[in-house]
Amino acid sequence: MGLAPATSGTVRLDGEVISGLPYAQLRPLRRRMQMVFQDPYASLNPRKRVADIIAEPLQVHGIGTAQDRRAKVQELMARVGLPVDAGGRFPHEFSGGQRQRIGIARALALNPALIVADEPVSALDVSVQAQVINLMVRLQKEMGLSYLFISHDLAVVHYIADRILVMYLGKIVEVADRARVWKQPLHPYTAGLLAAHPAPDPAGAHRPRVRITGDMPSPTNPPSGCRFHTRCPFVENRCTAEAPALRALPDGRQVACHRVEVTGAGEARSPSEILSLEPITAPAPV
Repeated sequence: MGLAPATSGTVRLDGEVISGLPYAQLRPLRRRMQMVFQDPYASLNPRKRVADIIAEPLQVHGIGTAQDRRAKVQELMARVGLPVDAGGRFPHEFSGGQRQRIGIARALALNPALIVADEPVSALDVSVQAQVINLMVRLQKEMGLSYLFISHDLAVVHYIADRILVMYLGKIVEVADRARVWKQPLHPYTAGLLAAHPAPDPAGAHRPRVRITGDMPSPTNPPSGCRFHTRCPFVENRCTAEAPALRALPDGRQVACHRVEVTGAGEARSPSEILSLEPITAPAPV
C-alpha cells in the first residue's frame, strides 16, 4: 500500500515490483489493492458521515459523478449488510462490527483485486467476529477477491485461509497450504503454535507435541542465527550460528529450518517426526 516505507526486500503485485515506486506511479495501482484496518474505531474519520467515508476512494480517484457515487455507496452498504438509509449517520452511531463493515465497504469501492486485512476482527467481540469473517468469505466468492489476511487467531486463519505464511520475529519460517500446515507442520514454531491451540480435531490427536518455552526475544535485537533457537527444543550448534534460508521443498512447501529433512522419496520430515516425540492427547470434548 505504501503507507510506510519498506526497509528491506521487495513488494510485488501480480509479479510487478511496486516497492520504491514514486507516488505518481503507485497511486493508480492503489485502485487494485485496498486495506481493511484492525481498529474499526480509529480507522474511520469521526467527523465524516458514513456515506462520505465509503465514497472517499471514488472521489479521490475521480470516478463517476456525484449521483453515480451515491448509487455506488448504497450498493456497497447493502452488500456488506448495512442499512442503506444510514449513510447520513456518523461512525460513533454504529457498533464495532458495523464500523468494520463500513471499512470493508470502503475497501470494496474501487473493485480491488487484493485486500490487505490487518487483524480485521481482533478488536471485535467473539460473537461479532464470526459475522464479519462470514461476510468476508462471501464477498471473496462473489467478487473474486484475494485476501492478504493477517491474524494471530489460528481458528480464524484455519477458516479463511487457503495458503498460510507463518512468521516469527519478522522472518518467514514456513509457507504451505492450510491442510498441510494443520496435518504436518514442519517448523518447530508452527508445530508449537498448533500444539498450544486446543481444537476438537481428531486428525490432530496424534500430532507430535512441541512446546514453546522461554520468553520472546526483542524484535529490535533478535538472536543471531535462527531467531527461534532460544526457544526451540531441537536447537543444535548450527542453529545458533547460521540463519536458515527459506528453502522450497519438493511438495511445494517452503520452510526455514536446518532440522527439516527430505527423504529420498521427496517427503519432508519435521524435527519432531525425526525424533519421534510424545504424541499429543486429543482434548476431551466439552
